[in-house]
Amino acid sequence: MPEPRLELLRDLEALLFASGRPLDLAALVAALSHTGAVAPADAAAALAILEAEYPPDGPHGFELARVGEGWVFRTNRLAEAALTALFDLPEDPRLSPAALETLAIVAYLQPVTRPEIGEIRGVNSDSPVQTLLDRELIAEAGRSTERAGAILYRTTERFLLAFGLGTTRELPPLEGFAVGPEQREEIRQRLGVIVAPG
Repeated sequence: MPEPRLELLRDLEALLFASGRPLDLAALVAALSHTGAVAPADAAAALAILEAEYPPDGPHGFELARVGEGWVFRTNRLAEAALTALFDLPEDPRLSPAALETLAIVAYLQPVTRPEIGEIRGVNSDSPVQTLLDRELIAEAGRSTERAGAILYRTTERFLLAFGLGTTRELPPLEGFAVGPEQREEIRQRLGVIVAPG
């Protein structure tokens, strides 16, 4: 019979592999309780071992990644060519420029309403918002009290996974996006960033 530490590693690995979504420490500890009480510190130590065993761009076909407050197994990006061949993915599954622009606005201003997105882009944004909802890159996040109850949108865990981010705090600076100076300044103001003159 395996020693308790090896059993914990085995069970954690199985949970993360089977879940298909990020699991936080509390969820993992709760799922492990079938074998008796598991201390969060022990589970965290085991997760650190698994992170070292399955690092990004490592020798395995998948890696253990932190997404938001949780952990998830995802495929190694170095295996993309093999996966593409297996699943016969479209040659260009990328988002349109309008959808990317809309996604950037949601990512930096979330939660944000559809009318606000349209004001920043200067065009109707119903189509790109629907595309992002269909791809589960954004989701509803309640209603605005300032915009007559308009739906608010935020990014999702799938967004973090798709862009290789742990949290939205890892987003690149606004200068990395192809938006005009006026749009950038408006986004900065909405974000509460104070820009020194000159």
